[in-house]
Amino acid sequence: MGLALFAGGVSVAQPQPEPIAPQSQQASPASPAAQGPMPVRVTDQPLAVRVIDQPRTEAQIAAEQRDRADRVALSDQLLIFAALLVAVGAFLAIAFAVQVFYLGLGLRAMRSYSQKADRNVMATQRAFVYVSELTWNSEGGNIRIIPVWSNSGTTPTRKLRIGTNWKASHGELRLDDINYVQPPENLFLGPVSKAEFGANFIPMRDSQAAIEQRLNLYVWGRATYDDLFEGTTPHFFEFCHRVEVSGETPDKMQLSFTQFGSSNGSDEDRWQTANAAA
Repeated sequence: MGLALFAGGVSVAQPQPEPIAPQSQQASPASPAAQGPMPVRVTDQPLAVRVIDQPRTEAQIAAEQRDRADRVALSDQLLIFAALLVAVGAFLAIAFAVQVFYLGLGLRAMRSYSQKADRNVMATQRAFVYVSELTWNSEGGNIRIIPVWSNSGTTPTRKLRIGTNWKASHGELRLDDINYVQPPENLFLGPVSKAEFGANFIPMRDSQAAIEQRLNLYVWGRATYDDLFEGTTPHFFEFCHRVEVSGETPDKMQLSFTQFGSSNGSDEDRWQTANAAA
């Protein structure tokens, strides 16, 4: 009994072995939370989206057709409107060109008329020198022939110079025979006035030869001058006359004068001839 107690006591005092847990209940490895956050890798990849067309209804198809027809009609109207604008622009350009053409003609006509009017005014007012007549008389053994120079303008002359000469010729006077032995004289003519300048003395023997038609007598002269108007060119007047002698020398002679050759006229005649030729 004592042994039994001893044995029982021993069994009581001995510690009990711990029960072995099943493998499933064994401690598992540390959880991710216990080990710390794991890095996350994100990769951007395109997301494919497929659109599935929904079948259209008849109303939608009809609306699209109407919209397309409206756009075509609007485009046609715009083209027609653009063509009309181009046509109107072309018409206006042609009309403008025609107006410019006729305006140029009108301006040219006005300028020509104005120039003619100014020239006519100057022609009536400026100094115009010419030979109004030739006078003569017997003086000793000579015949004295004097041109009478007249100024028909309402303004006086400027820088008037006059030269005269004569010749007794056995034939017709040639153009190169016209010359001036004496230098021109500086003279003056007031407005609407006249004066005798440039006397020529022809010997009585030459006058007798002219009566007998053995000689031809000629007198000529030339006047150059300026007027008072600014911008005008110098003027001139020239004459050449044949002296016709009849009767008897010295007291019963008769003299007459006729123009001879082309040396008769003024700068106005030359200007009109040049314009007519142009």
